[in-house]
Amino acid sequence: MKRILIISIIILVANLLAGLVITAYSPLNLLFTSMVIVINTMLLAFAFIGRAESTHRLSLGFIFAGVGALEFITGFFAPEQWTNNWWLLCTIILTAVQSILLFLAVYYSKEV
Repeated sequence: MKRILIISIIILVANLLAGLVITAYSPLNLLFTSMVIVINTMLLAFAFIGRAESTHRLSLGFIFAGVGALEFITGFFAPEQWTNNWWLLCTIILTAVQSILLFLAVYYSKEV
């Protein structure tokens, strides 16, 4: 659990420093990628804090890490606007799906 938080904080700080140093890295894309890092860190932490079975935690960890990496990389190329932003909409939908998977894994682990 501590390792997940430490790695995420290091990635977040590196992302923020890159946003300050690289002029082509727009502030809105910096916000998007930082948001992805924080949200996926929270989901990973909740997966390991919850009472889900170890196989569910491991599977969710891989899924969340993969989706988070995909969202982070595509965040560099996201449109630099709030309105009509398909990247933001897809990220919200993926986060909702991740949250549902996490809820189901924890809920059905408590039932068994």
